[in-house]
Formats: sequence, C-alpha cells, structure tokens
Amino acid sequence: MDNGARSGYEPLLLEALKLYPAWTQSGPKVRTGYQYVGHLAHGWYMRCHRGVEAILLLDRVGYAEEASPIRRSVIEHVLALRWLAAEGDGIYDTVARGHASDVQRRADAVSAAGWTSVDFEKLAEIIAEIDPDSRDSRNDYLRAFAHRLAKYGDHRMLPGYLAECGKTHPGYESAISYVEVPSGLLLDVSDTAVWQVPFAAHELLEALVAVREIFDPKPWRDELKGIVERYKAVTDEVRREDGLAPAEWPTLTDEGWKPQSG
Repeated sequence: MDNGARSGYEPLLLEALKLYPAWTQSGPKVRTGYQYVGHLAHGWYMRCHRGVEAILLLDRVGYAEEASPIRRSVIEHVLALRWLAAEGDGIYDTVARGHASDVQRRADAVSAAGWTSVDFEKLAEIIAEIDPDSRDSRNDYLRAFAHRLAKYGDHRMLPGYLAECGKTHPGYESAISYVEVPSGLLLDVSDTAVWQVPFAAHELLEALVAVREIFDPKPWRDELKGIVERYKAVTDEVRREDGLAPAEWPTLTDEGWKPQSG
C-alpha cells in the first residue's frame, strides 16, 4: 500500500513498540513518589500498547472501522497516564474510590437483575477493603474524562476522542459507515476506514513519554528523542502533501512530549 509520506510512520512505530517490553524485562525501579501507582502505570500503559497492536491487527484484516471502541480506550488511557505522570501517588485515593464506586454500581445492577451466580459477599469485601470513606475525596471530579482532559489534556485530544465516541455509540455516525452516500447503497464493509498506523504511532509515543516518568532512571531519552524528531518530520511532510501548514508542537521537548498539567 502506497500511503505517500504517511508510510514514514510505520518504521518509527515498530521501533517504539520494542521499547517498553525490553525495559520491563530488566526489572526497572519505580522512583519515589510513584510507589503506590506503579502497577497502575504499567497496566494503563499496556492498555495503550496492546490496544495499538489490536488496532493494527484489525486494520490488516479489514476491520479498522470496527476498532473505534479500542481507539477510544487508547485515548482515555493515554490521558490517564498523563494524569499519573503529573501527580504520581496523589491519584491513588481517587482511583481507589472510583474502583469502590464501580464495584457498588455493579453489585446494585446484579441485584436488580436478580442474578444468583454472583457472590455479593465478595463484592462487599472488596469495598470494605478499599474503605472509600477514609480516603481523600477532593479530586473525585477527575474520575470524569472531561475534567481530566481540561486539566491534563490538550486541544489535539478532544476532536479524535469525540469522533471515536460517535462511531462507538449507536447513532448516525455508527450507522452511516455502512451506507454509501449519496446513493444510499447498503454496504457490508465500511468504505470510509482510515489506515491506522499514524494514529497508533501518535498514541504510543504519548503513552511512552508519560509512563517513563515513573521510572528511576527515566528510560529511552535518546531513543525517544530520535523517534519523536522523525515523527515531527513525517507529520510535517504529510501536512505538506495535504496542503496544510507545518504542525505546531507546544508540548514537544528534547525528551519527547512533555505531559501538560494545570
């Protein structure tokens, strides 16, 4: 497939995908201030990493359109990693209280549905162990994507997120992907799917730049600097081909993207 300048994203994506797995095999040390959330950072990063891999697999077999829920999840987890990178252990109580709330909602739903295969005592034990009432509730508002985006995101994240929501939830966007416009011909396969490598490259780099903040020492400085500089060059060439001005990089540093806060 000839994607013009966009073909430049694939080699840097493949290079970036190798960084984290190789690092974790070396038994990295989590730095002070991130001891309580190191496991969250790893899990959230893996949601990004494996989410990107899943998107690429679906793309190869013609299901890029159906990957919208995974793309949305990747964007959400990248933002969560930015939050974690900025605040470290300060997010622990907020996440714990959110987990307790989610477990209680599930317990209430299961009870209302009359399911008998669920052990309610186990659910109650989870909530009791978390003890949410004893934890700091001041940042509970950051459990919501919109509030987290306003504080730790940037203007580039929201349009893509909203586009994926439109394709994920039942609505006009989710339906019209399988209808030829303006003829109205009904389609078995969407003809609007976009090649997924550019999205995957961008989101994976965002995730890597955020997750490196938890480690001591911080890994991949030179590798990420080189990959990000190539990413910039490819993106500017893509924009030139599309008749657009070069991109602005307000959060780009010589170590990669600097997660914004405040």
